Amino acid sequence: MKKTKKKSTGSGGGAKEFLILHCEKIGVGVVAVVALYFAIMGLGYMGTQQVNWQPSELVENANAIRTSINASTRTVTDEVNIDELVDHAATAEQIREPISAAPYRFVVPWNFAPASSQPSTSASSF
Repeated sequence: MKKTKKKSTGSGGGAKEFLILHCEKIGVGVVAVVALYFAIMGLGYMGTQQVNWQPSELVENANAIRTSINASTRTVTDEVNIDELVDHAATAEQIREPISAAPYRFVVPWNFAPASSQPSTSASSF
């Protein structure tokens, strides 16, 4: 009798089976490579640049910025009438006074009677 070779099912299934079994691992590898790329690019952002600032340039820039700030800053008397200013001392005295409890008092105190003595309400009474 002749011996015939049986085709094995599931062994060496090709590219489709390889992708099914290893898709997650490939995805994690791609994410790791991209993260490594971003880390390397982030660390090398400044590169080998050298700072060549001279102290006189820094002083000139600081003076220019100070002049710009002073030119754009307004004083209180430019916009507000002195008579319209709030008296903060009087406000502080008012805050220190105790608050009256009268507006927060209940008109009729709550009645916490036992549930058996309360009349039953139906939807028609509303």
